[in-house]
Amino acid sequence: MRGIFFGLLLSNLLYLLWQLFVPDAPAVQPPQALVTTEGEQVRLVTEAPAEQLRAYPAASPVETVSEESSALAQEPLSPSYCAQIGPFRDKADAETFIAANTERLPLILEMRQLDAPPDYRVYLPPFSSRELAASTMQTLRNSFTANNLAIDTYLIPRGELANGIALGLFSEQRNALNVQQQMEKLGYTVVVREEPKQREEPWVIVDRAESEAFFQQQWQQIRLSRSYIEAGEKLCETIAQAR
Repeated sequence: MRGIFFGLLLSNLLYLLWQLFVPDAPAVQPPQALVTTEGEQVRLVTEAPAEQLRAYPAASPVETVSEESSALAQEPLSPSYCAQIGPFRDKADAETFIAANTERLPLILEMRQLDAPPDYRVYLPPFSSRELAASTMQTLRNSFTANNLAIDTYLIPRGELANGIALGLFSEQRNALNVQQQMEKLGYTVVVREEPKQREEPWVIVDRAESEAFFQQQWQQIRLSRSYIEAGEKLCETIAQAR
């Protein structure tokens, strides 16, 4: 009995000391919603109702370009083919050719300026006045008639040779020199001057055909209508120019 009594007394003393020296544990509070600076509440996904949740599809993986496909993309396309056809007899001949074959190939007319054999002009140098030039020309015509010479004469009205007397424009030098000799026999000193001359030569340009093989296939049919024209490769221009 005495042992039980002292045991209970000791238990009561220990409980009293526990209450006096050990602080009370805080009560468990329910979680509160977070509030942002704008006053909006932040809720956890687990707290939100299922009907308010939105499902998003999973992001597709980024496609990677293989080195092989990249090399194919950078591979240059096969170059187009350009050619020149000609020369044609005249501009009308070239235009007729283009009209007949424009559905087969992209064709452009090109008029080329080429040096031609010069002409030879024969004349008496300008006189001091128009009256003196006119009277000299009349004297010349009388001399030509008396000596059975067929030489055309006319007064030059303007330009650097104004008031001179023209005695003909010849395509061959020997004819010009023949007139010069005849005038010297009559006592006149004339001038023979070479006049540069150019001529136009029509060509047709094939502007970027699909390929050389395609052009050659078309050319075999085209050349049958005109045996006097030839075709050759031409460097394609970077920027097409109007002609």
